[in-house]
Amino acid sequence: MKLSLLRHGEPVGGRIYRGNQDDPLTDKGWQQMIESTQNQSWDFIASSPLLRCKSFAKHLKTEQKSQLKIIDHFSELGFGDWQGLSSADIGQELVNTFKQNPIENRPPNAERLYDFQHRVLTGFNSVINNPSKSTLIVAHAGVIRVIKSHLLNLPIEKMFTIEVMSASCENFEI
Repeated sequence: MKLSLLRHGEPVGGRIYRGNQDDPLTDKGWQQMIESTQNQSWDFIASSPLLRCKSFAKHLKTEQKSQLKIIDHFSELGFGDWQGLSSADIGQELVNTFKQNPIENRPPNAERLYDFQHRVLTGFNSVINNPSKSTLIVAHAGVIRVIKSHLLNLPIEKMFTIEVMSASCENFEI
């Protein structure tokens, strides 16, 4: 099965720790996603329920006449007290400490990383058991990092070493 992982494009509000805050895409974000998915098609699309993913997934479903399922498990990591803040607002040293050891240094009131991993992989397992030839998951950087860590057998503690660019679309054979 062809599996594609598509991160949403630029959302309204710029670069912040957005988490499960539900911001829509900018016009630029829409264009980024259109360009990233050009000349590709999928039988089945699974999407995060958040607007910055779901709106584009619905558009693509209509364009390609694909099946679409909204998967609540694919919501982004809840960043707790950091939600809505930029790295500059938080302090780069705190951000770096978190990324180096996200288990021990999670933001105050943030979702626990192991809980997030379990949630995402529960959704992922339900998607890959779908009998389609090609599947697209439209999600967030954190969700994609968890899935890629799983596919590449990397420890979840290292997930922030995986770079996931806005509107990037990566293909895998599974």
